[in-house]
Amino acid sequence: MGTENIFKVIPPKERSPRADHPFGIYNIELTNKCPMKCIMCPRTKNMTREQGFMSFELYQRAIDELVSANGEYVDNRLVWLHHFGESLLHPRFGDCIAYAVSKGVRPALSINPIMLQYEVIDVLLRSRPYMLCMSLDGHDDESFHKIRGVKKAYGMSHDNLIDFLARKVKSRSRIKVIVSMIDFKMNEESMYRMASYWDRREGVDQFIYKEFSTWDGNAEDVHALPHNCTCQFADKSAVTCTLPWEVMTIAWNGDVLPCCYDYNGRYVLGNMAEQSLSDIWNGERIQSLRKEFIENKVENELCKNCDNLYMPLEQRRL
Repeated sequence: MGTENIFKVIPPKERSPRADHPFGIYNIELTNKCPMKCIMCPRTKNMTREQGFMSFELYQRAIDELVSANGEYVDNRLVWLHHFGESLLHPRFGDCIAYAVSKGVRPALSINPIMLQYEVIDVLLRSRPYMLCMSLDGHDDESFHKIRGVKKAYGMSHDNLIDFLARKVKSRSRIKVIVSMIDFKMNEESMYRMASYWDRREGVDQFIYKEFSTWDGNAEDVHALPHNCTCQFADKSAVTCTLPWEVMTIAWNGDVLPCCYDYNGRYVLGNMAEQSLSDIWNGERIQSLRKEFIENKVENELCKNCDNLYMPLEQRRL
């Protein structure tokens, strides 16, 4: 996906509970509602938090605070407008994209092509997100249903994506389009069949195999799916995760989270309707989390089961 998503490496010996640099926002959750029932997503069977839509005013505040606090981040990084939901369900998703663009932010979304009805495509082309990651697993209705949990939906998803690509090319849109498939056993046949098909398609800037994720490690059904995690062989002498020193995630209701893997709001740092993001960035909750990482004694419910705590620094990315 490019260097925009690689986090700055902060060696363990240089970390302190208080960050001396401004915050970044990795992602903003426009909604946690979604029509999909994906087998590899903890949202399907494990997310119990309330569902809703972020208010446009709260969204504006998040963008404005980021632009004011960290121009370097804005100039060099993407801000993803999704978390655990389908952002195209938000009634003002186009306004959210356009507002970010107007402030110099590079918004990106991961979306399901089944949502790409004609009017939705029109809004996307007008609002001009920097990047769209089209998640399309499977190669027919049966394989799609097994992974994404919706019957008779592959054909529509495929045709909608083809329509979007044709309109993108015709309009000479500069939106970067990534087509992705989750790299795990249930998708092997589909990846073999479809990789070259999407990679050659006009309007697609890149096709990728998206790494399988166990998220925060607390969704047992997801963790039980066949995957290639090598975390049991990692050096566990020091936590290598850098996220509490780099970025935050904002849920639809304004809750600020330390990690985009936090699907259930297990570790809330604060709420941006009550505090500024800069205050939350060095507040008591996040400093407590950083101390756990520094002392290599991670006991909080969000992080203690995460496969990424000890990932080699050179592999750290989201």
